[in-house]
Amino acid sequence: MSEITPGFKESSRRSFLKGITATPAMALASGEGLLAQAARPAAGNAAPAARRNPDAPAPFPPPGKKFIAMQIGARSFVDEGVDKCLDTLREKGGVNVLMATVFTYGTGLAGRQVRSEPLPDHGVQEYDRVHGGSYAKVHPEFYNNSPVKDIRAPELGNFDILADVIPAAKAKGMQTYALFEEAYNPSLTPNFETVCEVDLYGKLGRNTCFNNPNARAFLSAMVSDWVTNNDIDGLMWESERQGPLNSTLGAHFGAVSARRSSICCFCEHCIRKAKEVGIDGRRAREGYIALDHWVSRTLSGPRVADGTFISLWRVFLEYPELLAWERFWYTSQEEAYGLIYGTAKAIKPRIQVGWHIMHLVAMSPFYAADTNYSRLVHVSDYIKPSPYNNCGGPRFAQYIRNVQSTIFRDMTPEQVLDMHYKFLGLQNEPTLDKLPTSGLSGASVGVETARAIADVEGQIPIYPGIDIDIPTGLQEKRTQPSDVKAATLAAFKAGAPGVVLSRKYAEMKLTNIAGAGEALKELGYY
Repeated sequence: MSEITPGFKESSRRSFLKGITATPAMALASGEGLLAQAARPAAGNAAPAARRNPDAPAPFPPPGKKFIAMQIGARSFVDEGVDKCLDTLREKGGVNVLMATVFTYGTGLAGRQVRSEPLPDHGVQEYDRVHGGSYAKVHPEFYNNSPVKDIRAPELGNFDILADVIPAAKAKGMQTYALFEEAYNPSLTPNFETVCEVDLYGKLGRNTCFNNPNARAFLSAMVSDWVTNNDIDGLMWESERQGPLNSTLGAHFGAVSARRSSICCFCEHCIRKAKEVGIDGRRAREGYIALDHWVSRTLSGPRVADGTFISLWRVFLEYPELLAWERFWYTSQEEAYGLIYGTAKAIKPRIQVGWHIMHLVAMSPFYAADTNYSRLVHVSDYIKPSPYNNCGGPRFAQYIRNVQSTIFRDMTPEQVLDMHYKFLGLQNEPTLDKLPTSGLSGASVGVETARAIADVEGQIPIYPGIDIDIPTGLQEKRTQPSDVKAATLAAFKAGAPGVVLSRKYAEMKLTNIAGAGEALKELGYY
């Protein structure tokens, strides 16, 4: 890792780790929030400045090199062979870090190419089905306190993406990080009803609740298992969801309908915890029901006399609990980050723990405000923002149409896009009609990278995600080698010490991966 660790970062880390190691992980599920513990000064005098251990491993990457990670699933290693995969990644993209997908039930990180997309120029030339679960061996003794236990993915037999890959990677001078995400299949995840969210109307959700003790025990169990039993160098967690306010208002790039699918979470654990911090859960629920009805009326009815934005603001004035509940949701997510960080560090202090921040951070000022990089510094060794520019074209266009249909219905879609470009500091980007087929520029990657670096004040590394063949419509923007090269160059010129090639190797063309290698060669890093 790049050594971007000033005294403040180390002091915060020491205080946090003292608290986490003194408090069993399960007690955190029902006690004081992790962030509150981390912020409280440690008793007595400040710890002396850390001294470098002469027996510590050499810094990674070596001087003159950059941190170049590839997100990759177990299927690719099984199909192409471990050594062949590693050699291909090094030769084409200069990859020296594997982000190995160890847990998911989704197709975004696991499996071969998704069925709607053409197969790439490597690997087995047929589509597969993903069951999902853990792609590493599960050690049952770590799951005694978790109701979710039998999570081993069945589709690849006994192949273990950690045990079967790490030795070969180390022999080639490559590090391995365990990559896991919140992509569940309730019908395949055992006892999922004991860990899931509950939506506004009492329906069980498809994600876990950050405040559910069972869900926290499950997260802690997985992390403890992987870190204890495998010589991994790091972890990265993907929590790709946002709070109830943005979800209700359609501030995302999915489809928006007059009926929202899930507004979460209002389970007993959230209601009880909110009361402890002075938030009225009953009023919050009433407010979100009122907001949900407002969205339905706005999408299906005529424009109101006072204008859409004024009528929306009146809902906020009537129910200030709407924003309080949104902040409460994000604070709970931040505590989950803290739980993962503290669990891993208590077992292996040198392990590098960081977070994938989903693509919305580079298009939604609402999500960017909610996801405050600076708040995560003391529970992070690095952060990966995802300013994906190729798929960013069609996704951003859909997001603009979504928020124009609700929050900004008083404006045209083109006016809403121009406003967002100003909010995000983007210049010379495509108009709305060209955005889906042109994508965003490589320069846009540099803009978000620079913002993230400024927010964390250089205390931890920022490794932006580089979009390589993330699926889009067949008539929409498709990745080219020049796109990858431009995005990679922009990230480094903005000050990033590394990048993460995303979303998964199995969907990438080798010619496009080579675009990252060309950028490294041009800058003298490869």
